[in-house]
Amino acid sequence: MTRKRLSGRFIVAAMLQLSALSGCGYQQSGVNNGNVTTGYQWRSLYREDIKTIAVPVFVNRTYQRGLETSLSRAVVEEIETHTPYKVVPKERADTILEGEIVSAKLATLGIDPQTALPQEQEYDVQVSFTWKNLRTGQIMVQRRNFDEKSTYYPTLGEDQSVGSLDAVEKLALSIVQELQADW
Repeated sequence: MTRKRLSGRFIVAAMLQLSALSGCGYQQSGVNNGNVTTGYQWRSLYREDIKTIAVPVFVNRTYQRGLETSLSRAVVEEIETHTPYKVVPKERADTILEGEIVSAKLATLGIDPQTALPQEQEYDVQVSFTWKNLRTGQIMVQRRNFDEKSTYYPTLGEDQSVGSLDAVEKLALSIVQELQADW
């Protein structure tokens, strides 16, 4: 076999191994007084003792109607897509993720100097949430005033719903990333 073929097969094999390990993290464990006793190991980014999670609709403390259902739906989608957890009703869940939308603000970042119309705007959504183990009562994650921002451009025909949707999707991903296990 030629050298090019061997290196090509090596690259393909390495890529297959990396893709099989997606969603896993690399951790060194068993360090005792500077001596490694068990070495490095691959582990999930998420807790292995949790199988199910309930996600009730977020409470909405703002005047932006529908924001709570959009955020709750996006969080459920992110959990189902990026974690090993299954979203179930509270009665069958190991854990519950509850939250409230604290604020939803719109800010103008840039205006047209001739018409005074907004050219660039920012939509900011802020939440507080708690992830609680229903079996033990332990609070596993709690965040206050956790926010995400999204920029949109009215001059390009985008309206507030574009900024709102983008901010909600970013916020849902950030919330789910906060559910990762402590190392």
